[in-house]
Amino acid sequence: MLDVTRRFGATLALDGVHFETTGGEVHGLLGAPGAGKTTLMRILAGADRPDRGVVTVGGAVVTGADVRLMRAAGVALVQRHHTLVPTLTAGENLILARPTGRLRGGTRAARQRVERLADRYALAVRSDVPTGELSDDERWRLELLRALDADARLLLLDEPADDLVGAFRRIVDEGRSVVVATGRPEIVLAGCDRVTVLRAGRVALSGAPVDGLAATTLNGLLTGPALPPAPIAVPGPPRRIRLTVTGATLDRLREAELSVSGGEILGVVGLDGNGQHELEQLLAGLRAPEGGRVEVDGVPVPVGDAKARIAAGVAYLPGDGARPARWRPALRQRLRAGPDADARRLLVARELSGRPKVVVAAYPTRGLDPATTRAIVQRVIAAAARGAAVVWFGADLDELFTVADRVMVLAAGEALGFFHPPWDRGAIARAMTGWPS
Repeated sequence: MLDVTRRFGATLALDGVHFETTGGEVHGLLGAPGAGKTTLMRILAGADRPDRGVVTVGGAVVTGADVRLMRAAGVALVQRHHTLVPTLTAGENLILARPTGRLRGGTRAARQRVERLADRYALAVRSDVPTGELSDDERWRLELLRALDADARLLLLDEPADDLVGAFRRIVDEGRSVVVATGRPEIVLAGCDRVTVLRAGRVALSGAPVDGLAATTLNGLLTGPALPPAPIAVPGPPRRIRLTVTGATLDRLREAELSVSGGEILGVVGLDGNGQHELEQLLAGLRAPEGGRVEVDGVPVPVGDAKARIAAGVAYLPGDGARPARWRPALRQRLRAGPDADARRLLVARELSGRPKVVVAAYPTRGLDPATTRAIVQRVIAAAARGAAVVWFGADLDELFTVADRVMVLAAGEALGFFHPPWDRGAIARAMTGWPS
């Protein structure tokens, strides 16, 4: 990748980026949310095209964006946003990913193939249950196994868990290449041969050997210089607290404490797998807490019943259409019929039509065009102006800084800080990686 630039409207996602990786190495791509990691990986995978610059694979220049062409060239992107069919087992999903859509021996052979691959690369996946019952980490590992089964030679791994470091080495020992996109310096130091650091769409460190690098050095490159201390804010008039979370615990999330007032937008950010998904599930009533309480106006949020949730005044805007949602049949049919942007607009209009008390917006603009993004942001801000308490889960710091009144950082399942304008990007990034400010 040479002098690659990519712009989305007024946002410069990549600015003259140079990046290269060679066979038999694990190359870390380190950056905070919004640094450009995902855009770079999507361009390498053929899912997006640069506005300027050259991309080559195996010496051949790649023009345009063509995922199938890049897969044929041996490039595979493994993301947290999975493409698995939740009602099928791991083996059946493995068959679906094959070019022919079949495997000699059928589902039994596919299950055995999954088990052999899982053992070979130390990637534990249950092969005999529907993938909808697998954990997020298991689904991610299965996506990686599907790429390995397809004999991908360049694997682009987006935010892998830290227990996969051993698998990296097994993969590259076969002559494959691995690019690990992460916001966590400790994963780079534990499992990578070289590292490139992205900050605000530019290269802050290019292909440096990891040996000899200190965590403090990487953290400094990741976040950039700290801003001067912010002035002390003058408190405004008190607002009514609508949403209260008290000692809530679920899976990775540990004893979460927060309150959001009517008219306020609280941004929630963190590296993948640090409790955001569990907090989203609790606020939206998808799961009950193992301990603690989640209340709207002092009343517990209903669990497992979308109609009861809506009646309780909780609107839910998931960014991933595959996540559980119980929509009316007619609306569900309309969503299936239209493009994703239209479906997302329709969902937002439906959820916000009843003047909710609380809005849970979980990556609501993910993957959308600028016009649809603006429309959804405006609708959510308008709901807050009418008195709703909004919790906005985001991965793009620039977007969060635009919509949020304050930002909560989750790391290792705990809130490591609440931040207010003027925003200190470096302090937020340090909190996300678990480093002191």
